[in-house]
Amino acid sequence: MTKTTIGALLMCTTTLAQPALGQTTLPAPPASAAAESDSAVSDIVVTGSRIQRPDYEAPSPIISNDAADIRQSGNTNLTNFLVRVPALVNSRDSTRAGGGDAVSSAQLGQSGLNQLNLRNLGANRTLTLVDGRRHVAAEASNAAVDINAIPTDLISRVDVLTGAVSAIYGADGVTGVVNFVLRRDFQGVSARAQMGVSQYGDGATRFASLLAGRNFADGRGNVTLAYEYSAEERVPYEARKYLQQGRRRYLVPNPADQPDDPKVPDQILAGNLHYTYVSPLGAIFVGGESNPSFDGLGRPYDPGQPIAYYWQGGVSTDVPGFYQGDLSPGIERHVVNLLSSFEVSDALKLSVDAKYARSDATTFGQYPETYYLPIALDNPFIPQSIRAAATAAGADGLFFNRHNIDFGRLGENDLRQTYRGVIAASGRLSDHATYDAYYQYGRTDVRITRLGSRLAAPYLEALDAVSGPDGSAICRSTLSNPGNGCLPIHPFGAGPTSDAQLAYFQRNDQSFVRIDQHVASASISGDFGQFFSLPGGPIQFSFGGEYRRESSRFDPNPNLVAAAYFGSDEPTVVLPSRGSFDVWEAFGELNVPIVRDRPFAELLSVGAAGRYSHYSTVGKTETWQFTGIYAPIRDISFRGSYGQAVRAPNLGELFQPRSTAQGFLDDPCTTRSVGNGTQFREANCRAQLAAAGRTTLLGESDTGFVLNGVSQGNLTLRPERARTWTAGVVLRPRFLPGLTASADWYDINLTDAINTVGAGDVINLCVDQPTLDNAFCRSYTRASGTGRINGFTVGPQNVASFRTAGLDLNITYRLPATRIGTFDLRLIGGYLNRLSIIASPGAPPTNTLDTLGAPQWNANFAPSWTLDRVSVNYNLRWLNATRAFTRNETAANPDIAAAEYLRNAPLWQHDLQIAYQVPDGFGFYGGITNLTDQKPDPAAYGTNVPISPLGRFFYVGARVALAGR
Repeated sequence: MTKTTIGALLMCTTTLAQPALGQTTLPAPPASAAAESDSAVSDIVVTGSRIQRPDYEAPSPIISNDAADIRQSGNTNLTNFLVRVPALVNSRDSTRAGGGDAVSSAQLGQSGLNQLNLRNLGANRTLTLVDGRRHVAAEASNAAVDINAIPTDLISRVDVLTGAVSAIYGADGVTGVVNFVLRRDFQGVSARAQMGVSQYGDGATRFASLLAGRNFADGRGNVTLAYEYSAEERVPYEARKYLQQGRRRYLVPNPADQPDDPKVPDQILAGNLHYTYVSPLGAIFVGGESNPSFDGLGRPYDPGQPIAYYWQGGVSTDVPGFYQGDLSPGIERHVVNLLSSFEVSDALKLSVDAKYARSDATTFGQYPETYYLPIALDNPFIPQSIRAAATAAGADGLFFNRHNIDFGRLGENDLRQTYRGVIAASGRLSDHATYDAYYQYGRTDVRITRLGSRLAAPYLEALDAVSGPDGSAICRSTLSNPGNGCLPIHPFGAGPTSDAQLAYFQRNDQSFVRIDQHVASASISGDFGQFFSLPGGPIQFSFGGEYRRESSRFDPNPNLVAAAYFGSDEPTVVLPSRGSFDVWEAFGELNVPIVRDRPFAELLSVGAAGRYSHYSTVGKTETWQFTGIYAPIRDISFRGSYGQAVRAPNLGELFQPRSTAQGFLDDPCTTRSVGNGTQFREANCRAQLAAAGRTTLLGESDTGFVLNGVSQGNLTLRPERARTWTAGVVLRPRFLPGLTASADWYDINLTDAINTVGAGDVINLCVDQPTLDNAFCRSYTRASGTGRINGFTVGPQNVASFRTAGLDLNITYRLPATRIGTFDLRLIGGYLNRLSIIASPGAPPTNTLDTLGAPQWNANFAPSWTLDRVSVNYNLRWLNATRAFTRNETAANPDIAAAEYLRNAPLWQHDLQIAYQVPDGFGFYGGITNLTDQKPDPAAYGTNVPISPLGRFFYVGARVALAGR
């Protein structure tokens, strides 16, 4: 590719609303040809198409950010940067990749994952590409890519496109595609280093990158080597005082609103909350008592005052500290990339790419807990007051609950290694046709280490203490097996339990995952110009075929398979799993330029694309797309697309083994909750309870409990299908040079959606539908007589449909350079008009518009100013105050909470960076993110509403480029 062409392409990146550079498959034209016209220079292969065309003729909207945008943000984590794009606002960044969610029993192997979620329809429906090609997944249960595996400083640009891209790239892109375009043909050496820390002195980040490239053979060949290192310090929940007990408040059911009074809010804001009948000191039950009589120190148990399903005051465990895990995980990352190419001739250009990425993430969740375990009366650790009470009551034993703070938090360390290699050949077949072929292999290996889990048998042995022959406390098992190494533990009081005692029953066991991806693809692109041309030019085409095979393997540690762990530390049973599928595909694309350079028809073109696929698992699928663009004059153009996209079920959805899942169940069929659903809830609850032999609704004591159930895959799943259309306008007024503005409407209707509903939601979805004859009611059971839930099964099903629609607004304006400098103004705005889910056919839609993670209004404003060697970059990220309850909830229950608690606070995040470029390629910069130190909404349960608790963050960095670009 000539330097002239490269320069023109890089100039294109400054226009936010225009489509950005995708993977170029065509060899560069000769320098003389490139100089003949601007249009020849700007012909590229844009994201979302395989046809070479000027980028402003792309019919689908693309939001682009280049390398400078990433650097100016101060983010060394790509996902933290990309959540600025309205379409990706609910993506999973580092602040959502740790803590309780990543350490829960159902989420093996998810510590530290960063995954993109386009249009709020899920990471598994967002197709992530690198240079227009697929990337291997990061976990066995999901096809989503870990963005930690993408090199930050090797990126030329990131393109975000909405549309039916399955016809171009294959399955998974039902909501669109995010394409990371890497820098190529790099010449010279470039290095960057950055470090930062929060105002609290924690959450430190370190980043370093080195790029070295060399052209050879008169510019026909290039080798580029890039290395990148980054680290993010783990931030525990306890690090923020305003999140700790006594400062945090929660919405809880109002005890003064029983029975329901429409003039009294159903929920109130309360603090100093504690859990029920469990304490770090221990809660001791004597005999068959239903309430604890003593704490672990032998004092009468003080539960405090009841409020809903919590207590205020007393000695029970604080809310939320026990269950709340890290605010963000610790992540250390190494990424090495080798990009090489050599142009043998116009007919053959060879390239070889290789990558190794290593991500080591550690996070901690809740403390281990013990519930209703028996203690024999001959245990020497029993306080005398408790022993006397048990003797007086004639009890033959005790039961105890305890939050084991002295055991340390349960945690997970995930070592994720990604390998990727691409061998490609491309070239010119004639003046009107080129070819592109490649083979790609990707592999992800994950070593999952669960930290601090208790093995049930040795833990119970350590709890069962007796007095030994010499009067000291020993394990009962030691009497019959003196060399077993068991050390008794003291469960009464706060501890501590020593490391030697913990070592007998705690394990850091390891499980392993391997994911493999093979892709072979070949295509031919060109035009029919040698045969005929339309008034707008020759018809362009692209067609080809592709083969893809994906497989995964999960090898749990033997203790998981044997169900050897205690209680909630781990799933009761997890079995090994294997799965694979392959798919053969044929695809084609046409672009028909009907008219060009005519009065009231600067450009009129239409296009079509289609793909036929045959999967070894779900059979055949067909996807298609129609596009069009009309520019009556050069200053304005209208564009649109309509198509059908598909997503085949991924390996995890198909082959997930049958394993134990745990859910916290808040039964909707209680007197407190039966009025908080749809108009169908009460009648359905009464009918379901009557079928179980109960004549009344459940009471307060029948809800708010943890239950083990079953989780499993589903081999009968069908592909999802989405109908997607976009329509937009692009303005490039000649009377205002430097301004580009676009507005695009999108509409996505997803049917036969694969939905895995958590145990806590299954029950609500059952009783909130018109009848009990639905898939969710068949997913759980109730005990005969009591009506209490006694079992559930969760897994993916083709039962849902999603609908979303909205508007994207992109404006860029570059003011010409003057004596006071150059100004660049950028605004990305999003309006969400619709976001709803129908849980199963015939069910009423659940409207999640304007709720957490799905703001109705969302904007990112980024002006910058440059004068000589100084630049100042400001960024404002804003989203509106989101609803704390869905529209369905407030419609069914208008007095669900007081007016001031119906919405979470809006987001106002201000970021600032100042940079100085010194001679000889050196530059320095420093900045602050969250300049005003906005904190999470105190009324919101989550710790990321509307902003993460990391707080104000400072960073400094330096960059050097020697004889490079």
